[in-house]
Amino acid sequence: MAKRRTLRRHIKKDYQRKHLKNPFFRQNQEGRGWHFFRWLIWGGLTLMIFLAWLLFMSPWLRLQKIEISGVTRRQNADIESLIWQQASLKRMLFFKQSSLLLFDKAEASQKLLEEYNFASVSLKKRLPGTLRVNISERPYAFIFKEGDRLAYADKSGYLITETAVSEEDRAKYFILENLNSDSLLDAKNKLRVGSEYLDFAFSLYNYLSTFSDLPLEKFIIDQEQNTLKAKFVSGPTAYFSTADEVFAQVDRLVLVKNEKIRDNFSRTNYIDLRYGSRVYINPEFP
Repeated sequence: MAKRRTLRRHIKKDYQRKHLKNPFFRQNQEGRGWHFFRWLIWGGLTLMIFLAWLLFMSPWLRLQKIEISGVTRRQNADIESLIWQQASLKRMLFFKQSSLLLFDKAEASQKLLEEYNFASVSLKKRLPGTLRVNISERPYAFIFKEGDRLAYADKSGYLITETAVSEEDRAKYFILENLNSDSLLDAKNKLRVGSEYLDFAFSLYNYLSTFSDLPLEKFIIDQEQNTLKAKFVSGPTAYFSTADEVFAQVDRLVLVKNEKIRDNFSRTNYIDLRYGSRVYINPEFP
């Protein structure tokens, strides 16, 4: 017996090897985890509600004011109406574009360009709730005539139809008349002629303007290829080749007028300058 007691005294309990579990401690940890998860859900819902309010109800982001600049030939109300129509459209499935964050500037700009044929459109969003629309209108460059219709056109050949052509401007801009049987206008009200053709017309007009004795009445475009005709006031029609250099042809015209035709300029039907140094006159005078 004494020996057994001695052995028991030397044996120590190894508490580290035992995997003791406290059921009360485990329940406390699980409660904390659920409590944190619940607050996380509530926090997420609160953030979503705040963002929804910010997007759709905040006066700082909701479109309230449209500022338009650069327009002189059209009413601002027409442009504002198109912008408000855009704001009423939905984006991202069911959100309206009345919020500045969701307003599609590119789509609105494209609609304005297509509807009113502006040269350029720039839209900028500004807080609170403001959309600034900066517009560049097409400047008048010449007057296009087709049938009984007269309209301003810009240098690229786009028609400007908002304003009727005034009598004063008929002397300020040259007239390009289409005598083809078919219309020269496409679906966008743009002349179906190359940019080189219009560049030739502007160069010819500018050089002819330096000669006071060659007052231009109008330019004529018809079915003859590579040809631009210039009808002079109380004078003949001159045929110019758009494939040849402007200044050389005008210089030949001046030379023929001064040395060959002289006082018979108003009685001449036409002068054909399209064949280099050979100039054809109808009728020919001795």
